[in-house]
Parts: sequence; C-alpha cells; structure tokens
Amino acid sequence: MAESPFRPVPSMHGSRSFEFDLRAETLARQRKRGTFAQFELFCDEDTRLGGDDSAPPPLAYFAAAVAF
Repeated sequence: MAESPFRPVPSMHGSRSFEFDLRAETLARQRKRGTFAQFELFCDEDTRLGGDDSAPPPLAYFAAAVAF
C-alpha cells in the first residue's frame, strides 16, 4: 500500500489540519496541470475566456470538492 500524501499537522484546541504537497503549472493559453501524489489533474477555460475547453474549468473542480 502506498504511503498517504496527507501529513497530519500538530494543531491547537483539538482541531485537525492536514498538509499536502500539490504542484500546479501553467501550460498554453488557460490550461493548467496539477500534480498531487500519483494523480495528475488538468483544467482549462471555455473558448469565450481564452481557453481551448480541453478540460473541466477550475470552478468545476471546486464544486466537485464541495459536493464530495
């Protein structure tokens, strides 16, 4: 089993927090690539916003994260 990319961080008042390593880079036009552990994510904007519409927009990932 692979080691978890999440690392617990000591916290105060009994709350919990986590630290993880996520790297993001800008590609051509509005396209971005993010890497997290062994996962790779891409996002892009609609053509009306200067992108190529080749991947979900960043807001779609945010909405999915809230839903999850």
